[in-house]
Amino acid sequence: PKVTIQDQLLYFAELRGKSRKEIEPKIDFWMEKFQVKGKKTDKVKSLSKGNQQKVQLIATLIHEPKLIILDEPFSGLDPVNAELLKDGILELKKHGSCVIFSSHNMDNVEKICDHLIMLRNGKMVLNGKVHEIRESFGRTKLFLESGLSQQEVEEIEGVKKVILDEDNTLEITLEDPEAGKEIFTRATQFGYIPMFNQQPPTLEEIFKLKAGEIDA
Repeated sequence: PKVTIQDQLLYFAELRGKSRKEIEPKIDFWMEKFQVKGKKTDKVKSLSKGNQQKVQLIATLIHEPKLIILDEPFSGLDPVNAELLKDGILELKKHGSCVIFSSHNMDNVEKICDHLIMLRNGKMVLNGKVHEIRESFGRTKLFLESGLSQQEVEEIEGVKKVILDEDNTLEITLEDPEAGKEIFTRATQFGYIPMFNQQPPTLEEIFKLKAGEIDA
């Protein structure tokens, strides 16, 4: 109950073979990075549950392990702490740590991972570098803001589906990525285009596609 933030972080770091001299200078950095409210001499028990959770996350990362294995690390975290954990993982990755983690959140996988293995019912359905996997499915997503109407885009050959978002952006799914060229040509006839962004499907969309193939 009387353990301070500093004492707890030093204790867990020393369990992992780090010395007090190595860890003490890093405590302020990680507390600031994780936005822990309070001083390192504050008692852990005096912190809010959210800040106690942040201290636990720091204890996991502060010794800068070369290999980090995480099982659904973002499960149960509120959006703020999830973002802080993601930034912490990326910080260690930048300094050479190898991170292996399992997740059903494809958005986090896409932001953190260089390489992925996707499993469905215990079977491997994808294996490779994230950007290469996405590109292999073709640039079939297009976001457009221009003078073209939804109906005009729907009539272009190679367009599968068009959704008009609340901000008047057209979210276009292409059967043929080459249709993007025709859309661009027609859109530029109206002059300036606020948005033209053609990209591969997200990992979330790819996962749903592969899952559907297996279930079919």
